[in-house]
Amino acid sequence: MNSIEEQHRAPVSQALLSAFISSCAGSYSGSALNNYIAGLRAWHLLHGIPWNIESNKLRSILEGASRLAPPSSKKPKQLPCEKDTLLRLLTYLNLEDARDAAIYACITVTFYSVSRLGEFTVPSLNKFALDPSRYIMRSNFTVQQDIAGLPILAFRIPVTKCSSEGEDTHSAPLEHLTDPATWLNNHLRINNPAPTDHLFSWKHPKGIRPLTKPEVTKRIHEIVTQYDLPNIKGHSLRIGGTLHYLLLGTPFDVVKTMGRWSGDSFTR
Repeated sequence: MNSIEEQHRAPVSQALLSAFISSCAGSYSGSALNNYIAGLRAWHLLHGIPWNIESNKLRSILEGASRLAPPSSKKPKQLPCEKDTLLRLLTYLNLEDARDAAIYACITVTFYSVSRLGEFTVPSLNKFALDPSRYIMRSNFTVQQDIAGLPILAFRIPVTKCSSEGEDTHSAPLEHLTDPATWLNNHLRINNPAPTDHLFSWKHPKGIRPLTKPEVTKRIHEIVTQYDLPNIKGHSLRIGGTLHYLLLGTPFDVVKTMGRWSGDSFTR
């Protein structure tokens, strides 16, 4: 940047921006480069400076740079959690313990509703305290009926990764030991969160507290390490839930709707 004359910095030219992206190729991930360009475009718009960049050319060079991203910039792919793993976890958790009851209810609901673990947990106690309304409360859970009159577990997630206005997700009771309805009811019996409490709040020795994502991953890591189980990451539940329904013969478009995907990224 220091070697570029002031008059050439803004508005940025197509040639200069292309040269910048090319110089970064092989050192940064595609998402990092996209973020850099988005920030640069926002700066132009904020200051009323024309953005004279052809979108098609920009897209092409960003795609090319993304293909050259170093392996270190990419997260390793997470394996899907299988229903059998959920069943084995049931063996090693104490489902009369307040924390374990909340955790198992949370992961079964996440798995069978094809959701993100972060949608049913909070990132930290401090972030929850700043704005509890961003996270699912007990009042956001209801039992509804489908067109056949069968019960459906319905959840309203106030804010999601893809929608600041929130989204709905559902899960059906199952005749299986990992039935989400059974373990959600078990959690509610033991921890009994108030309507305005986080749905998976649990009775900590210092009082009722929301279930954090680190609390879940830490407890699962303890078990999989001790008993040599397949490792479960946060996204493993969503991947596993997707695979579970596809293997049952559920049509792709139905699974896509269940997982609230707007595109076809889940097929990759």
